[in-house]
Amino acid sequence: MFNRRWSIALLILLGGFLYTLVQFIISTNRLQHQVDNLLPGQAQAVPSHRIMLISQELDNPYWRSIEQGARAAAGKYGMDFEYTGPLRINPEEQLSLLEQAIASRPSAIIVQGTGGADSKELIDRAAALGIPVVTVDADEPGSHRLFYVGSDNLTAGEEMGRLVAEAADGKGTVGVLVGTARADSQRLRLEGLRSIIASYPEMKIADVRTSDISRLQASEQTRSLLAAHPDLKAVVGFSALDGLGALDAVRQLKTNRLLFAFDDLDETKEAVQKGLIKLTLVQQPLEMGSTAITLLHDYFQGKSVPDVSYTTIRLLGDSSNAKPDGEGAP
Repeated sequence: MFNRRWSIALLILLGGFLYTLVQFIISTNRLQHQVDNLLPGQAQAVPSHRIMLISQELDNPYWRSIEQGARAAAGKYGMDFEYTGPLRINPEEQLSLLEQAIASRPSAIIVQGTGGADSKELIDRAAALGIPVVTVDADEPGSHRLFYVGSDNLTAGEEMGRLVAEAADGKGTVGVLVGTARADSQRLRLEGLRSIIASYPEMKIADVRTSDISRLQASEQTRSLLAAHPDLKAVVGFSALDGLGALDAVRQLKTNRLLFAFDDLDETKEAVQKGLIKLTLVQQPLEMGSTAITLLHDYFQGKSVPDVSYTTIRLLGDSSNAKPDGEGAP
């Protein structure tokens, strides 16, 4: 009987001790919370911004350079950064990835404008949900995107026109290749070229063909241009694979023409160095990615951001000693 009473007493004492310990822990935590609130300048945890970049083609060197610039800047500002894109150029999949990105509700989306109504609609949908969308490489005019970062494509087209006219001594016909007719970047480059060529009475653009961002198609279209216009003096390619496709065609036909390219794929640089391509205009994808993230950081800080931010274009060719960064854009 004595042992039983002793056991009950111990259990009562243990229970009282545990109750007192729990109350002490709760009171300590409550007091610490009150002290934290009273401390001036107490740092509060701020959720990280999550940024998504959707490329035109996942492993394209140009888009990997945009990713590299953006990722480095995102790390600098403590942002979470995600990169995705179609394995091969596919506008429909690109739009599908944009729709999926919107559904995941990131802090912001960086994407290429594709020039279609579906693209504009998705960008506007994101904006309505409070998700800022930044366009890079190609803009989406008329949409509610936050801002555009990329080349001044109209000026690039004008510069190409001057370079072509100079190389051709202000005379002759010119054939033009564009990657896709609906892309804002290609349209503006062509517009700029046309404006300059039109100022030379003895020059004209014979025809404009679409390569569908394919080297093979660019070659076939160049062969078709030369068959239809045997006196063609120059071929201008406004998409990264167009210049190389034109070079393939003139080699196959064993003929010579003045060839002008865009961007600096390794083969393009080699062809310029050998004099097979007269020159190429090179965009700066690292700068595009870095600038897009930096401006988004400013926006999140409540600062005003420009509607358009143009990045550098450099000349690589006979009259250039520049060593451009980045790789060829589609």
